[in-house]
Amino acid sequence: MATTIVSTVELPEKARELLRSYNVNLYELPKLGKEEQSSALSSAEILMCWCGREFDLTSNIKSMPRLRVIQTFSAGVDHLPFTAIPSNVEIYSNAGAYSVPVAEHAWAMILTLAKGLHKPVLNAREYLGNELTSPRKIIESTLLVLGTGGIGREIARIGKEGGFRTYNIGINRSGRPAEYFDEVYPTSKIIDVLPRADIVAIALPLNKHTRGGLIGERELRALKRGAIVVNVGRGDVVKEEDLYRVLKERQDIRFGTDVWWVHDGHEEIPPRTPLTALPNFLGTPHIAGGGAQREIAEYAMIRAVENVIKYLRGGETPMNKVNRDDYV
Repeated sequence: MATTIVSTVELPEKARELLRSYNVNLYELPKLGKEEQSSALSSAEILMCWCGREFDLTSNIKSMPRLRVIQTFSAGVDHLPFTAIPSNVEIYSNAGAYSVPVAEHAWAMILTLAKGLHKPVLNAREYLGNELTSPRKIIESTLLVLGTGGIGREIARIGKEGGFRTYNIGINRSGRPAEYFDEVYPTSKIIDVLPRADIVAIALPLNKHTRGGLIGERELRALKRGAIVVNVGRGDVVKEEDLYRVLKERQDIRFGTDVWWVHDGHEEIPPRTPLTALPNFLGTPHIAGGGAQREIAEYAMIRAVENVIKYLRGGETPMNKVNRDDYV
């Protein structure tokens, strides 16, 4: 009997081709009329979605009584309405799909801040003599990465193998060793390792363990003089008001972020605090993943389909199964 798969967006042709080899009925909602959409959802066993942009899962979940699996196209799942999703539905994220572009963006921000390019100064003497812009050495720096998942490992790999010869320290919940890291510690040891880092890259997901600000005033004040910090995880991992207060007082710290703080259900750019007015702050509008670029978006969707195929095969374990306990 064919498995019914519903995608909330049109899939690239390569993704469709992959699914043709399996006994599935594929429905892409944008191609269907209202009645056809309703019929497709009522028979859906697997839902593929961004969920949050183009499809309101909360209001539609009751229309899918046969649903067994949700596969997201996005890497993060903090936007999913976990309390509305029945407990028997398995959830898989697309973690790792955007690791390369996000890690490249993290390093672009690191280099921009290290070389003082975040604050244009056209006078050489002023540029070199100003604490806000004077160039800092990257080679053989100590790099601390908070989060050793796909993005964190790629940031570490670029640091170690990309010519910078960094010494890499990782932080994850368990302290379990990870590829490209010289040392790894559990989250409880953050305050102990922060003073060692020349560069800190935040690549943590937003869940109940990090929501509300894992990085606050105490952690920020523990940074060594001249530290560079970039955040490509989630804005709310860092306490916004604490960040503003510490950056304003300590202009030796340079901070860059591509992710922002959520208020009233959405990321606010610019933020509520006047961070963007600080001369030691660099911000980009949540574009590191490049999801709007066709090539990157198609790669992410194909990768998600490949994970669904592992589920369809039965004997293969899909990647990135989400632990609900991390979110509820």
